[in-house]
Amino acid sequence: MPSAMNPRRQYSLKEDLTRAVQMFLIFFCLSTPVWVLMLRFLPPKFSVEIVGAKGLDAPAHDDAPFSTAFNITLHAANRRLADRCYRNGEATVSYSGHTVAWGRTRAFCVGAKEARAVPLVAWADGVGLPPSIRERMAEDWLAGAAKLEVDVRLFRGDDGSARPTWVSCEVTAGRGKTPGVTPCTMFALQNWASDFAPAWMQYF
Repeated sequence: MPSAMNPRRQYSLKEDLTRAVQMFLIFFCLSTPVWVLMLRFLPPKFSVEIVGAKGLDAPAHDDAPFSTAFNITLHAANRRLADRCYRNGEATVSYSGHTVAWGRTRAFCVGAKEARAVPLVAWADGVGLPPSIRERMAEDWLAGAAKLEVDVRLFRGDDGSARPTWVSCEVTAGRGKTPGVTPCTMFALQNWASDFAPAWMQYF
């Protein structure tokens, strides 16, 4: 006589996986419009390039103030579907926490889904540094290993916002070294979805 069948349904891993995939696909389809809406407001991306610099190799044994000058290119990439404009900005160049140059950016706009290079000149007369910092800076510059911080503060010119956008960049430069383009960190209201969303969703 055949044994009675177990009334309890047998466990099936395949059915559980299928059900999980179906739930994921339903959630993804329902949430896609939300993702698209959020990704339409992606923050811009910035990077800097030090084209030329002078003054950081001032003799370390000389305690007299020295002058500096930097030619910097600020690269701005607009990932939104509308133009983004800035009315002006300020920039500082620092070494080991000491400001060695400063300047201002001109007003500029970046078109929708476009990128633009903005030239910037930062300079200073009468820079004074502690002897130990000045000596280390000169040595790093001659060795092509001077770590500089370029901080930029930009003010929007298209929405009347009084809150600036802070951009911080770390560049390694020096005599005979071509730093190239260095990505920056932007300190402003961020769209958290842009940090891990699939790349294809960022082009809607």
